[in-house]
Amino acid sequence: MTISDALNGALPPGARSAPAAGLTEAAQRGEFALQVCPSCGTVQYPVRDVCDRCLHTTLIWKQVPDTGVLRATTTLHHSNEAYFRARLPWRIGTVQLDCGPFAIAHLPEGGQADQPVRLSLELDEGGVAVLVARPVP
Repeated sequence: MTISDALNGALPPGARSAPAAGLTEAAQRGEFALQVCPSCGTVQYPVRDVCDRCLHTTLIWKQVPDTGVLRATTTLHHSNEAYFRARLPWRIGTVQLDCGPFAIAHLPEGGQADQPVRLSLELDEGGVAVLVARPVP
């Protein structure tokens, strides 16, 4: 096997926290769902064990608005992960979700700062959810 063959067959990093399984379950259903605190209503991202606003320990998964604004973008030209190395350059961006939190998302169709985007949870080649943002036409 050549190095090229090894890179092309590489899977994305699979290490995710146990609470992040909720993202994968939402992606499998075709939904955009994040954790929401039933006590104060704060939408949580990234996934966590307690509310980052009131420290409530029970968070529920709910569908939330899938829109936001792309605040910054960058293009990765280096990665320590074989999966990403084989696919460089890789565009990502910081998105301010309309429901509250900021998130880093993949940008497969580009986009520029201050542009409205629609977000989705999609399954990567390893079957794990990733956040993807696409410009709103």
